[in-house]
This record gives sequence, C-alpha cells and structure tokens, in this order.
Amino acid sequence: MFRLMIWVAIFFFLLLSCSTSQFGWKAEPESVEKKGTKGVLVEDFDPLSLNDDDIVILPTEKASGSETKEGTEMEKVTLDTEKPSGETVQGFRIQLLATKDEIQAREARKNAVFKFYEKVYLVFESPHYKLRIGDCTTKKEAEELKMKAIQNGFPDAWIVPSKVYPSKDE
Repeated sequence: MFRLMIWVAIFFFLLLSCSTSQFGWKAEPESVEKKGTKGVLVEDFDPLSLNDDDIVILPTEKASGSETKEGTEMEKVTLDTEKPSGETVQGFRIQLLATKDEIQAREARKNAVFKFYEKVYLVFESPHYKLRIGDCTTKKEAEELKMKAIQNGFPDAWIVPSKVYPSKDE
C-alpha cells in the first residue's frame, strides 16, 4: 500500500509539473516580441518598394538595316523607381490581372511592358497585386486600350476608374 501511495505521489507531481507550463510559467526565448507590439498591422508598408524592378523600354527611330521583326528597335532599358510627378485627374486604367501571387504579377508585368507602349502599373492593395496599364482620361480611350489588351493576350482585361496622370499635350 505504501508503494502505491509513492507511485501516486510521483504521478501527481509529474502531472502537476507538466500542467504548470500552460499557466505561463515557462521561459520565453529572447526573440519573442515585447507585449504591445505583437499583432500590430503596419499599414504604410508597401511590398512593391522591396527589390523594385520597374522597367521602362523606350522605342527608338528605325535605323536603316537595323529593323527587328516588329519593325522597332528597343534601345534603352532603365529602372523607373520614381512615380510620375504632377497632378492627377479622374480617369481610367485597364486592369489586366488581379492576383494574390506576387511572382505571377511580376511576370505578367514584364510581359505587359514588352507588349504595350503605355505606362504599366503594378499596385498592391492587400491582399491582391493588380496589374494596370494606361492613363486614359476618356472612356473612349479606355475602350480602345482594352481592345488592344485583349488582342495582346489579356482576354480578361477590364476598365477601372482611377486617378491618372494626364498626358502633357492635354
């Protein structure tokens, strides 16, 4: 009987020591965030600012004997890290894609840069990456650009109202 009481006491002691970890009586690693910062959402973070690879390809005049299959020669590839300056007006853009996959959005953006002369925008609106092109100030312009996007391999393209940068000749 005495042995049985010892085994019950040992079992009880083990059970008690295991259950204390559920009451917060355990050592926390040093890498754990301090209380008050855990679960805070930073809304001003823009993931597009990381490893930004904006590319602008400027077509050049055709030089004799240097035509490509498309009839234009691509001369300069530069990084465009600055947003266009100036006023914005209410207009339209053509949305080519909306996805949660950043890699898919960046690949589609590279594809669009090579297919369109219009400015290409990759916008992150949580949780989606939205690929848009153009700065159309009229609905007619937007319809024409939408048809061009459909012909260039973006069959699901649609018009979205947006703040746009008007062209300099307007």
